[in-house]
Amino acid sequence: MHKDLLGNTIDNGKSVVYPLHNRFGVGTIHHITPKMVCISPIGKTSLHRKYPYEVLVVDDSKITLYILKNSK
Repeated sequence: MHKDLLGNTIDNGKSVVYPLHNRFGVGTIHHITPKMVCISPIGKTSLHRKYPYEVLVVDDSKITLYILKNSK
């Protein structure tokens, strides 16, 4: 079981914010490996692999609205 930056549990399908070069990315957890988490960015088909301490699980209505607005 992985924990995020603030100690929240990371599960498949949860919305997360993560660093992406010099900005933030928003996505959902695609799957979890023993060492890293794989994130599916909103509106893209690629996957990003990040360490659990690099992501932040967000459960907010504003993020849900952003995901609905920008998903294809």
